[in-house]
Amino acid sequence: MIRLKNFTQLSLAEIYLVLAWRNDAKIAPLMRTQNIPLKRHLEFLKELRQDESRRYFLVYEEEIRGEEILGVIDFVGIGAHSCEFGLYQNPHLRGKGAILMREVKRYAFEILGVKELRARVLKRNEKALKLYLQNGFEPQKEGGNFLFVSLKNGGGGGGG
Repeated sequence: MIRLKNFTQLSLAEIYLVLAWRNDAKIAPLMRTQNIPLKRHLEFLKELRQDESRRYFLVYEEEIRGEEILGVIDFVGIGAHSCEFGLYQNPHLRGKGAILMREVKRYAFEILGVKELRARVLKRNEKALKLYLQNGFEPQKEGGNFLFVSLKNGGGGGGG
């Protein structure tokens, strides 16, 4: 069973865990912003409480031996028709991208009710590109180091 925990509800331990993951050598180089200081991280979490256009979640998976945190999914630019998403996997796990992607699509289309889901991905982030394309996302345009992809509600969805 999958459980999403809103960043506005994180415990102190979870706040530090997210910051450590975000600055991890496996994750930070693939992000637009790198090496986030604690003060900025705490300000960001505080800002989320007043911003309905952004939602960030820790993704938990319930297992026989307890819960495991799979990673983070987020939604920004949330509007009536579309939003942009991001995700990153717990840097100590492998093979959980499909679960994270399934939760991104479920939340965006079923909870937010958007018609289109968009993402920008670094062209050199081959794992993310592969995951997005396997899940029905289609390239829209290129800009600098990024490829912009989108998925319409009801479109594609293999890889699952």
